[in-house]
Amino acid sequence: MVKFCGEWKAWINKMPMSPRAIHVVGDVEVPNPGVEVLLTMRVPQGINPSILQLDLNLVQKPGIWPQVLACVQGRFDRVFVPKEADYTAVEIFSGGVRVLLIDPVEIVS
Repeated sequence: MVKFCGEWKAWINKMPMSPRAIHVVGDVEVPNPGVEVLLTMRVPQGINPSILQLDLNLVQKPGIWPQVLACVQGRFDRVFVPKEADYTAVEIFSGGVRVLLIDPVEIVS
């Protein structure tokens, strides 16, 4: 089971002169500092197009790592395609189970 060790945030950047994009950031406890947190879009997405669904995967980097718990940041960034609607919430899944809901998604303008 995934254990979170910090706050998770999601926001949409609508600042002038920058591309409209969604950002999701948060920390996960991992068994060693050589583990990366990878966030990817779920395929298929759910039936509600206003909720972004992400899969959280832990990927071990090669090498020898001390077996100590570490808090590692996961991050997902995506520029919107034209006419794509803004997301109002983000669901994060691990092993096919929803482990986190970020609601609402903040709008930065």
